[in-house]
Amino acid sequence: MERRTELDTLRGLFLIVMTITHLPTHFSQYSSHLFGFVSAAEGFVFLSAFLIGKIYMRKMNRSGVESVRESLMQRARQLYSWHLGLILFAFTIATLLALMGGRPALHNMLEFYIQKPVSALLGAPLLLYQPPLLDILPMYVVFIALTPGILAFALRRGWTQLLALSALLWLFAQFDGRLLMLQAVNWLTHLDIAPNALGAFDWFAWQALWIAALWAGARTSSEHQPLRVPRAAVIAGFIGAAGFLAWYHDLGGFWPKGEGTPLFDKTKLGALRLADFTTLAIVATYALLPFLRWLKPQAVTMLGQASLHVFAAHLLLCMVALALIGRDQKPLNHWQELLVLVVTFGAMFWVAWRQKQLKRRAREQGQAAAPKLHIAVTESPK
Repeated sequence: MERRTELDTLRGLFLIVMTITHLPTHFSQYSSHLFGFVSAAEGFVFLSAFLIGKIYMRKMNRSGVESVRESLMQRARQLYSWHLGLILFAFTIATLLALMGGRPALHNMLEFYIQKPVSALLGAPLLLYQPPLLDILPMYVVFIALTPGILAFALRRGWTQLLALSALLWLFAQFDGRLLMLQAVNWLTHLDIAPNALGAFDWFAWQALWIAALWAGARTSSEHQPLRVPRAAVIAGFIGAAGFLAWYHDLGGFWPKGEGTPLFDKTKLGALRLADFTTLAIVATYALLPFLRWLKPQAVTMLGQASLHVFAAHLLLCMVALALIGRDQKPLNHWQELLVLVVTFGAMFWVAWRQKQLKRRAREQGQAAAPKLHIAVTESPK
């Protein structure tokens, strides 16, 4: 299957926007919601699941469920190990800097751990306690681990029941279902995890984005059932995206307040936030992706091809950058911001380049070993 490099490029762009948002520079106020009520996180999660659905549904058709399960569970274990490594860094070095070095940004990030260390130490490996910045990898671990079963069910019985169940879980999230589940967990485990320690992503809501993307990716993996969008829906998408953008930035001054209301809530993926994302997805498909296919920014594409490695690295770099905020809580000056941006993106591009080299080396070794394997199989003893 031919790899669509423009999808990797788009994923690389999402990584760049998310990194700028997470770094303590004045640029974050512009990158957080660049195109309306939707952040880069929604695009990154959707595109990751879309590519998984596209690649692994075809692999499941060819090689079976067990092959897909083994591959995705290995990826989930890898992400979980990265998460534990980041948590270890946060609970040791970052905490020492917060307490002894007078770093309020890190102190705010690790406030629950500082106040209730036992609950945090027990809850973090169970993916219950999720400090800011370190709350998206746990969601990835769980969603990727569940994906083989989701794809296998869809292969046997179709997507209708899965999409209906996903919609019900999303509704459950809108009525604070996560808090009900947390109360039950705290009652059973006595961990006393605070609601604000669960992270910024309600899994019951965000699974809707993940499953919708798996469905879309699986549809595009099939030559018999291509994913098509009616022309009227495409036109409506462009108009809707422009309208949401104007609404968010209050262009004209006559829009009712949208940001901060439940319908645009990020944690629960409010209904109008999902609608805004849908319009932007249509614009990206029919305008941005063709432009990226023509532009071919290889460095950004390289970031997208190593997206999860780069994403994990950027989390560590952002924690280090937060340590630059001192007791006076003054923002970084322009030279410090420039240094932070150069070092952070330099390290991210190095990680992406390193992954590219490792993949090429593994591919070359595989090609070199193939003839030897052929001889060993075909040669008969005399």
